[in-house]
Amino acid sequence: MKSWICILTIFVGISSCSLPNSNYPELEFIEIHQSDALHGVMFDLSGIVFIEDSLYVVADKPWNKFLYGIHLSKGQFQVSHKKAIEINDPQLDLEGIDYCHGLIYLINERPGDIIAMHPDGSIQTLDLKFKGDNPPSNWGNAGWEGIAIDCQNQIMYGLKEREPRGIYAIDMTNWKIRNSFNTPQIESNDFADAKFENGYLYAIERNGCHIAKIDPKTEKVVSKYHYQHIANTEQGKLFEPTPFGMGEALLLTDDEIWVGLDNNGLKASPYAEETFGITGKAPVILRFKRPVDF
Repeated sequence: MKSWICILTIFVGISSCSLPNSNYPELEFIEIHQSDALHGVMFDLSGIVFIEDSLYVVADKPWNKFLYGIHLSKGQFQVSHKKAIEINDPQLDLEGIDYCHGLIYLINERPGDIIAMHPDGSIQTLDLKFKGDNPPSNWGNAGWEGIAIDCQNQIMYGLKEREPRGIYAIDMTNWKIRNSFNTPQIESNDFADAKFENGYLYAIERNGCHIAKIDPKTEKVVSKYHYQHIANTEQGKLFEPTPFGMGEALLLTDDEIWVGLDNNGLKASPYAEETFGITGKAPVILRFKRPVDF
């Protein structure tokens, strides 16, 4: 049955199989942390960032109008309303977050916007200048999904999710799109979150459960690892039923890689309950050891 699901999803262009299959090495798993309950409110984790040594996350539902401070403990991450920062925008679909020179930048997918948030809480929608003055077709829910900033060189990378997926390099001095490119869609047809570090762009290929290290100068993937062995196994996925990948939040530290899952209100699977003790509908953060030179 699972093989037929693979064939069907490839045929319709989803590119997400129930059975794991990767030619790349797996990330070494450390621990899984599940969110504490947010008073029964659906919370679909979609972005994570360090801001002045504090961790913040965003979620992609209209009622999640805050940057939420979080704290990790054994098997859990607590979401703090005391450290929450309200975002005063009437139309929110937050899919990514990054930080540069005192400003917080947010991906707002359905309107097709990127927002700059100032220390006083005021926000500004960036006036992005695409070639031909208009963004490509099929934006909306297939549009901006990730953001990563090369703060030193003032280049922002916006990742378009799918149909087609793409990486857009944005000049932060004038908000012009400098160039756009894609990488081979071998493991996945979509992108999710991203981070920039030490000259490289790191991107989640969501449906394939891979993280690609990309050289934006050559527009080539230089290395890649997967986390299928945790999130997409022969025993099942962490949340079910779904044909889609769920990795939507990426964080890099010196020695770890974190992937946050947007479970879209789905319940933990029997595999997740039996293997990790995950229950209910709250999202999770997966922690992995960061490979040397990755």
